[in-house]
Amino acid sequence: MKSVSIAKNRLKTLLVSDRVNCTPDTFEKIKTELFKTISKYVEVIPEEFDVKMTHSYIYIKLTGEDS
Repeated sequence: MKSVSIAKNRLKTLLVSDRVNCTPDTFEKIKTELFKTISKYVEVIPEEFDVKMTHSYIYIKLTGEDS
């Protein structure tokens, strides 16, 4: 089950990075930097943190929030 989750996350990263025209590594760096910055002010754990990007917006979602 864990390998399915890892594969799903990798695919999601590839799709998002393609949409915003950056490499998967760049997207992961952006996501990591956003997490570090937000976690300075709000208690959050990595498993509850999700970032989605489009050409116009960056969406940050914490587990338990509605879309």
